[in-house]
Parts: sequence; structure tokens; C-alpha cells
Amino acid sequence: MKSTKTYPEYTDLSVKINIKIFQQLLADELVLYAKTLGASSRVIIEKEDHVNFFHAKIKMIEKALYIINNQIRKLNFNSQGTLKNRLQNANLNEFDTNSSDSEYYIRNLLDDHQLIIESIRKYLKDDFIYLNSNDSLNLIAEVLQLHIEMTWLLRDILIKINYS
Repeated sequence: MKSTKTYPEYTDLSVKINIKIFQQLLADELVLYAKTLGASSRVIIEKEDHVNFFHAKIKMIEKALYIINNQIRKLNFNSQGTLKNRLQNANLNEFDTNSSDSEYYIRNLLDDHQLIIESIRKYLKDDFIYLNSNDSLNLIAEVLQLHIEMTWLLRDILIKINYS
């Protein structure tokens, strides 16, 4: 006999809002991860250790993905759906792969990080009371800090590209 798993209906508004926020962050981080991997083979940085720059940036995104995914698990939520469905919910868009301009890729990644930062700040402003539970507030602050750091790294690279 086939057993069917049933997942509990969450009635707690706090848990529902936390799950929604972290699922959105997960979708955006996955798109950003793929875009960063794609940009690493297209961006040429003069007088810079290109491989180490993108390696460090990818590690930071992986850390954010780890934090977000663990929080979803901690909320006791089995995220169902395909990767394709998750990516359709992302706020970020794909690259125009016809471009070969390094500045285009860096600016696009910078815009994506800034969009995530704005989203997180909106969550903190609008849903602060709900995020104060389940360590969500601390984890979102940590993800926010990672993205702020990455924007400064990208701005630095952008300056090097424009003035080299």
C-alpha cells in the first residue's frame, strides 16, 4: 500500500511570512549564483586576479544559499516544486548572452545585488515583527551584509574596468 505524506497546514502567520520571504530569497540567490558563474567566464579584469575575485564572490553567494536553505529547513517546511518553478518566481532576470562587454556583466551583477538588498530592507521594514522569531532576523541581516560586501567588491572592479 502506498503511503501518502501529508504536510501540516501552517496557521501561524509568522511562519508563513518567514517561509515566503526565504523562498523568494532562495529563488533570487539561485539566479544570482548562475549569473555569477556565467559572468566569470566572460569578464576580463585587467591587473586583477580574475579567478580569485569570482571564486570569492561565488563562495559568498554559496554562504547566503546555505543560510537561506537551512532556515527553510528549520522552519520545518519541505519546499516542493521544481527548480524551474522556483526560478520563475525570482525577481532577477537573465543576462543578454550576446554581450561581450565586461562592464555590462559587472553592472548587471551589481544591479542584482542592489535589488536583493532593497528587497531585504523592505522585508525588514514591513515584516520586522514576523522576522523577529526563529532567528530569521539575524539570518536575514547576515545575508544583507554579504550582499552589501559584494556590491562594494563589484564597484571596485567596475572602477578598475572603467579606468584601466
